[in-house]
Amino acid sequence: KNPYQCNLLLAGYDEGTGPSLYWMDYLATMHQMNIAGTGYGSYFVLSLFDKLWHKDVTQDEALVMMEKGIEEVKRRLVVSNPHYEIKVVDKDGVRMVKRV
Repeated sequence: KNPYQCNLLLAGYDEGTGPSLYWMDYLATMHQMNIAGTGYGSYFVLSLFDKLWHKDVTQDEALVMMEKGIEEVKRRLVVSNPHYEIKVVDKDGVRMVKRV
């Protein structure tokens, strides 16, 4: 019945620029991001991601970063999901890397 607000994380890959991650809020304000999160869990992981991310991060380093973020959410968020899927977006498309 009533309108609702939603925010969006959008990831993609372009042949010219490579991988990109964007955050769009409910007012359609969009920013390109290096790291991002949404929901209550983001309050616990954004500082961790900011600390671990660097310009030349490898896929293995990013996987470790995501695993640490998931551990933090499971430990600190009262109501958290029991299972998480880590996916990669690259020139080959979207694929699941790991289920945690």
